[in-house]
Amino acid sequence: MNAPSRLRTARWAAAAVVLCALSGCFPPPNHADIVFIQKNQKLSQQAADLQRQNDGLKAQLAADEARDGSITPQLPESRLDQLYTTHGLQFTKLTGGFSPDEIGPDQMVKVGVDPIDQDGEALKAAGSFKIELFDLAEPQTRIGVWNFSTEQARDHWYGRVYFYSYVFECPWQTPPLHTDLLVRVTFTDELTGRTFTADRHVTVRL
Repeated sequence: MNAPSRLRTARWAAAAVVLCALSGCFPPPNHADIVFIQKNQKLSQQAADLQRQNDGLKAQLAADEARDGSITPQLPESRLDQLYTTHGLQFTKLTGGFSPDEIGPDQMVKVGVDPIDQDGEALKAAGSFKIELFDLAEPQTRIGVWNFSTEQARDHWYGRVYFYSYVFECPWQTPPLHTDLLVRVTFTDELTGRTFTADRHVTVRL
């Protein structure tokens, strides 16, 4: 289980303890139980923070190696460390099969994705996106690929009340034969040159 999953599990466990105690399932947690839950949440949060920092460092190393020998200017690490920069990606609830008329089979996959900073917060970071769609039950697993340049991606950013995310609509290139698919997003940060990849399993209507 990865760090974000452990964090979500800890939060759900804490909520379940409180709700069950209020409903009379069992006596309210004592002080030792509360301390244990709080420590578990703190450790999960620390693990998630360390994972983001590690992802950021690995991406920076790969960017440095790719840039080696080029004359592309880059901010020194001491300056980058003082900025909020991309350290990972997270999908939004919008990600999944989509039909514009809301009836019948899905006609595309919609992808909602956020670059996140070192604190795990959504970040409007400029960069290019590569979106791939896989049907893992097929011999030729990749059934679609869509590329969005930095300039094109700018038109796909939505910043409204309670919603800040990149949203991409990717019509079928090869209609899927199975309902369970894998979405892979690769983001290349324009500022740092770092590249991040994230996968998400989705279910579509055929």
